[in-house]
Amino acid sequence: MKISAILFGLIVALIAPAASAQVVSAPLQKIVTPVDPMTMGTDDFARLANPAIWDGLSVNRIEFREDRAFWRLYRIVNLRHPDGPLWFVPHDNENAAFQAAVFAVRSYGGVVIAIEEARSVDGPDSRMNPDVAYGRAIDPNRNFRDDTPNYAATVLADLGAPPRLIVALHTNEPGYSASESTCTPPDAGYTGKGEISVLLCSDLYSPRPSISAAWPFDDTDSVAIVSYLGDRSPSSGFCARPLSDADMNIMFEHVVQSDGSLSNYALFRGLPYVNLETQDRGTDPIGLGDARSRLLAMIGTVMRRCAPVQGIALRLPAPPVRTQPSAKRKKHH
Repeated sequence: MKISAILFGLIVALIAPAASAQVVSAPLQKIVTPVDPMTMGTDDFARLANPAIWDGLSVNRIEFREDRAFWRLYRIVNLRHPDGPLWFVPHDNENAAFQAAVFAVRSYGGVVIAIEEARSVDGPDSRMNPDVAYGRAIDPNRNFRDDTPNYAATVLADLGAPPRLIVALHTNEPGYSASESTCTPPDAGYTGKGEISVLLCSDLYSPRPSISAAWPFDDTDSVAIVSYLGDRSPSSGFCARPLSDADMNIMFEHVVQSDGSLSNYALFRGLPYVNLETQDRGTDPIGLGDARSRLLAMIGTVMRRCAPVQGIALRLPAPPVRTQPSAKRKKHH
């Protein structure tokens, strides 16, 4: 018995240091740098080099390393109205999404978190983060995982309690691959190659197309994605009914197990979250303006239908004040 006890004590002594080394981690070291958006060399900021756009906004660059990846992101705050939504732009090559986020934070307040392709500040934009010590590049919207808690904590540092509304903004490839859909095949000559469309049906997505198909929903790639838990109905997703009543294009995402995205992360934690997508129309001013306008139109609907709910820290913009009788206006989008 004594020998057994001694052996057991030796085994415990040998194992204990290794076990504790696995659970104790060094504190996250962040580099936070104030930046002047008017002098930034990145294309996203250069396209918006107008002092009027940045008036009242504060911009910081946040850099840190976690696990095998180095991360660089921008935090943009409306100093006059910091209590609005959390606007999230995970992909650096989705240029209209960045512009829509900046315009939205000016109008509705809150904070923007935009991920920068971390390998080179002034290099070509990438959807992925290739600045890794080993292995494959990382999708910034698939990194909300248990083994990378500091990434999620940094992106959601401004979430608050009660949590504020999270609005993720994306642009996407046109159409969808017909071979991936269980819906009626598209018309002859269809050349879609993306993964986001209100025409797409799959085990993951079920569509709710706009009945009127009025702008911005004349484009089937302009959609709101609403996630719901696998044992519930699509209408249980956050703001599902109000967005349906607004006749939006909606893709209902059926979630059983997290895929590492922020939509899934938010769903399993009961956070108010809406994802808005539109087709990428290039980087020329007309294409960017079209995609940005479609995202902003959808944002307006979300803010009217989903934002003024109990428990969400939100300050809506004040209505314009007319100083003189208004003249008859032309209708415009």
